[in-house]
Amino acid sequence: MIRCELEKNYQKSDDSLFLSGDHGYWSNLDRVENDELVASLGQKSTKEAIREYYPDLFDVIFSSKREAGLELLELKGDEACVDLGCMWGALTIPLARRCKHVLGIDQTLNSLKFLGARAREEELDNVDLLCANLKRLRSFDSKFDVAVVNGVLEWIPEEGPIELKSYYGKFSEKKYSADPRQQQLDFLRTLHGNLSDRGKLYLAIENRYDYKMFIGFKDPHANLHFVSFLPRRIANWISKWRLGRPYVTWIYSFNGLKKLIKEAGFSKVDLYMCFPDYRFPEKIIPLNGSLKDLRPQSLAPNIVVTNVKRNIFRRIVGGIYRKLFARILRTMKSTKYLAPSIIAIGHK
Repeated sequence: MIRCELEKNYQKSDDSLFLSGDHGYWSNLDRVENDELVASLGQKSTKEAIREYYPDLFDVIFSSKREAGLELLELKGDEACVDLGCMWGALTIPLARRCKHVLGIDQTLNSLKFLGARAREEELDNVDLLCANLKRLRSFDSKFDVAVVNGVLEWIPEEGPIELKSYYGKFSEKKYSADPRQQQLDFLRTLHGNLSDRGKLYLAIENRYDYKMFIGFKDPHANLHFVSFLPRRIANWISKWRLGRPYVTWIYSFNGLKKLIKEAGFSKVDLYMCFPDYRFPEKIIPLNGSLKDLRPQSLAPNIVVTNVKRNIFRRIVGGIYRKLFARILRTMKSTKYLAPSIIAIGHK
């Protein structure tokens, strides 16, 4: 039904992608790099291409650890799913192996071309891909049973193309037209309307009060100290001063995220702590669960450090703080709210 609706409402490209005409750009790679990567797929498999050109991204795209949180959905195999902001398919492909049909939606055409090649290599014929802007997502007549929003909600308020290498922590004067929370809420409301009566939301995001933010780590999106947990007005002032633009990549506390999801129309929200983060979860624990089995290695942040001296320093200092915070998190009940990442399962 969803595929029929796509064929009716969207143009189809030569490589079987559905096109809305409302494209954009968000990628770890710049446009030239993305063009070269996609061009190489005629001679190489997707894994071979990433290993050769961008080995640091291999686990980000292909690691089986990425899909651990999907177990929380208790999938039966007959679900129609949508992966919003699917990018290179870190969760789209695992979903396709577990569900009846998956629609991946992303604004970056080259990311979808790469993902389409992955699906063909794995002989998955239950994957469709739509290039569209998530902020202007239309309503579907055919409803989805599962919606995945993995590391995407915080980026909804951003406007214009994003090449992370020229965005992350870089000065660029920019103005925005709307309130970040309202844009995120509108997105979730549209998503809610596209779910069936048994629909579930899988939403993964960093915690605004991640304990690392209090000991010197920078905000994961703006690359600034303290802005994640400071009052929004102060965070805006710091971001405008350092980056030339307001702080709009809002993340939330456990309670703040639950409130936002329920305001979007979901009747029930289950919250989980995620260590060391939602990208490569080693531990996923219900918010009301116990942290007594949490080990220091579960707090190791997923950071690529290329400078040897910095790497040695971080290993030494990191080992000390991981042991310290593992002990604190295990013994103090309120520190559950300082977990690095949140996975929320919303029930319609």
